[in-house]
Amino acid sequence: MKISCRKKTALNSKKDAILIPVYRNMRPLKSLTGKKIEDAINEMIGSDYFSYDEKEFSAFYVEIGRKLKKIYLVNISKDPQDLRYYMELGASFAKLLKKDRISSFSMIAFEDVYMDKKDPQYSAAFLDGFFFGQYSYEAYKTKQEKNWQFDEVEVITSYAKLKRAMDDNAANLNVQFDNIYLAKDLVNTPPADLTPEIFAEKIKESATEGLKITVIDNMDELKERFPMVYAVGKGSCYPPRMVMMEYNGNPQSEKHVALVGKGVTFDSGGSNLKPTGSIEDMKTDMAGAATVFAVTKTAAETGLKVNIKTYIPMVENIIGTSAYKPGDILTSAMGKTVEILNTDAEGRLILADALYTATQSDPEVIIDVATLTGACIVALGKHCAGLFSNRKFLAKNITDISYDVAEDIWELPLLESYQKRVKSDIADLRNIAKQKGEAGSVIAGLFLQEFVDNWPWIHLDIAGPSYIEEDHPIFGKYATGFGIRLLNKFIKVHYSENA
Repeated sequence: MKISCRKKTALNSKKDAILIPVYRNMRPLKSLTGKKIEDAINEMIGSDYFSYDEKEFSAFYVEIGRKLKKIYLVNISKDPQDLRYYMELGASFAKLLKKDRISSFSMIAFEDVYMDKKDPQYSAAFLDGFFFGQYSYEAYKTKQEKNWQFDEVEVITSYAKLKRAMDDNAANLNVQFDNIYLAKDLVNTPPADLTPEIFAEKIKESATEGLKITVIDNMDELKERFPMVYAVGKGSCYPPRMVMMEYNGNPQSEKHVALVGKGVTFDSGGSNLKPTGSIEDMKTDMAGAATVFAVTKTAAETGLKVNIKTYIPMVENIIGTSAYKPGDILTSAMGKTVEILNTDAEGRLILADALYTATQSDPEVIIDVATLTGACIVALGKHCAGLFSNRKFLAKNITDISYDVAEDIWELPLLESYQKRVKSDIADLRNIAKQKGEAGSVIAGLFLQEFVDNWPWIHLDIAGPSYIEEDHPIFGKYATGFGIRLLNKFIKVHYSENA
């Protein structure tokens, strides 16, 4: 979608429609709209049926150059709000334009309406929401709606700073959302059409300049180098894969960020079979993998000056004649042994091998992303991810960013007093605690911590917000793309030279 930013009046817009934010007793907008449109706005808002209910859209037509131009008004708060307010407006407006079959529009910048020259973020946040609102997934519908694509958004502003920011970021915004859409498509794909082999092939096909992709598919090599990935995946007729991505965007530096994503393409629970009500959406158990894939790909395609090494273990956790079983003892890549008490706690096993491998290349920070525990949904609900970290400054840095991108995370404790709960009597570790129904997310985090060897580390449990069945005000329904914008910004601000 083309994003342009111009100093002009809305009266001169060549787009299909015009969006104008309004609030009660606002200053005249004639310098931005032109007198004819301002007069029409005043007539509209002065009518008896117009209300100033916040976030409400209303529409009317104005004749301009012998053609009718559709004008949308959106009622906003008199004072600037946090950025998610404008993301929600953008998502709602995208759905409205899709319904009205409008493919291009001009908008008066929120910054101009507020006369806020200092911090040009409101219109950018609106565009983020607009991108989310455009997305739909209809790949398996036999009768699909006519494909409706937005061609252009034109932001009208009098502020040079806002114009520069829009011009500088337009291309990168499109790249970011291309990859968010790709990740959402992957998470929404049925498991029969996204086996470990297919997922790995899709990543290979996505290779862009500067992005090196290695896929380990040899079972003997997997057994030797990633033994718990092998053990979890060998029960399926679709063998496991280990995908490694490398992007060297700052070759002058020896530092790099390590990303790890859980790639369980379907999770039946194995011998500890999930019940009805818990198994239907387990195609989404690879959302962490889709997230780190999209983040790495975005970094490469936007030329971010940072080095990234990404590790994605891919398995299907299924009942089979050679599936691993409760009571088995597995040896990890690190050498630690793990007693299996529940085969449905498989994600932490494959992550453990990947995390240990990440430590071997001397990373500046390790970030893993996983749909790891139902307990995190119980604790935080579907709109918030759990955050664990062994460094307070890391937890603060990423939490500060999460608020601005409206991707909520909440830090949970790695309680030392619970560490003994992951210790086994007959092996080094057990994959779940024996205390039933207690601190499941904390126990999973403590298990993973055993494999990072005190390297700076962040663990994001996105079991809740990665896939939401009700309509989220920004991210929509089903796969959300949660975490991609969060990590893109976190890495750019704290680890790249583009900040």
